[in-house]
Amino acid sequence: MDLTNNVASLLDRHLVFPLLDFLMQKEVYPEPDLLKAKYELLKATNMIDAANSIYQQIHSTEENSPVEAKRAKVLENYEALQSSSETVLAILQDPSVLALLKQDKSAVVSYLETKFNFTNDMLETLYDFAQCQYQIGSYQGAADLLSDYRVLSTNSEKSTMALWGKLSCEILLQKWDNALEDLLKLKEIIDNAASITSQTANNTQQLIQRSYFVAWSLFVFFNHPKGRDILIDTFMQPAYISTIQTTCPWALRYLTASIVTTKNRRKASLLKELVKLVASERELKLNRASSSTKETEDPLTGFIYTLYSEYNFSEAHKSLAQCEPVLDHDFFLESIKKEFLETARTMVFESYVKVYREIDIGVLSATLGLSRDEGEKWVVDLVRGVRMDAKIDSESNTVIMGAQYTSVFQNVIERTRNLTFRTNLLASNIEKREVELANRRAGAAPGEAKKEAKKGTLRK
Repeated sequence: MDLTNNVASLLDRHLVFPLLDFLMQKEVYPEPDLLKAKYELLKATNMIDAANSIYQQIHSTEENSPVEAKRAKVLENYEALQSSSETVLAILQDPSVLALLKQDKSAVVSYLETKFNFTNDMLETLYDFAQCQYQIGSYQGAADLLSDYRVLSTNSEKSTMALWGKLSCEILLQKWDNALEDLLKLKEIIDNAASITSQTANNTQQLIQRSYFVAWSLFVFFNHPKGRDILIDTFMQPAYISTIQTTCPWALRYLTASIVTTKNRRKASLLKELVKLVASERELKLNRASSSTKETEDPLTGFIYTLYSEYNFSEAHKSLAQCEPVLDHDFFLESIKKEFLETARTMVFESYVKVYREIDIGVLSATLGLSRDEGEKWVVDLVRGVRMDAKIDSESNTVIMGAQYTSVFQNVIERTRNLTFRTNLLASNIEKREVELANRRAGAAPGEAKKEAKKGTLRK
């Protein structure tokens, strides 16, 4: 079950190139089809040499593609913007300006206007030149220009667009620390309702922006060392759960992979929340599906559902077997395939021993998708590694589990672990709602304000 189309629909075209290269490497689709898709993407950029190369591969020719016709215009535009930007870049390198850049933007701009006759058109030249650099595939140059632009820009909407562009550059340059920093800045902007200019479309705009955020963030979260933990913290927030359920149900695969492989101490509680989300999405799918349309279930979420909702070890085994090729062909998850499968087998075993006290190693091995010898070795290593109260009877080839009890104190800790977080979140939501209502009342017409006041008096 390939999710490339789902993710790519929310990405900038430059971010789709690595996905297509990966699919070509894995031979998921016929190479001619992928080359054609790549060429269609390149046609809309100014990466003329790359477009010519792909065109020549498709048609087995040495002739250049029709994109070659715009080379002269692209070069002319590049040289013009480069010349216009030289003055601005020289100003930004002035020692007196460098000393002021960390101060308030309006103060810096005022200083530049007074000393260098700096204008907004000069600043916009930086933005245009950054776009030009990005379109020809010069991502480092574009990132530097967009960074300079954001330092001086007081236009919040344009500055946010520049941040999206800079994030794309950092992803393509594989500078994951910088990319994570930009990603978290974007999240703060998106989550701040005041940053959305259209007051009548607040919720819609935030939903759209969060949908793009979910797709773009996968590059960062699955490459940064701390990424998967941040993904869990982000995607498990109510606003992002709502976004995933509404526009990005496919993202549950990545949340599932992150929770299964996490070393977080809250894994047990996170897993319980994930089971609820997966079950809820499954119900929605069943409601959406008609008699003639059947939606394919994701093997990763299917594994969670069959193991923890149905307790069906046979079906969990089938889902786990389907997970391996899916992980291998997923751009974001290929690197954690081994870790996921190993952890998933441990989860099956832990669930198994809760149901059965005496376990046949042959049956267990089949359930885990291992040979008898592999299964026996795996069980021995696991029992020793986690110090389970269990013994292996070599004569009967079984694992005999000891009595397992969870202390009352541990139960209390597990049940109240998220209480403080949820209380703070509820208090924060109530406070935001009160502020929103107060702002609406403050902006109401005098007649309406009197009506509201009268209503309040009647309620009292």
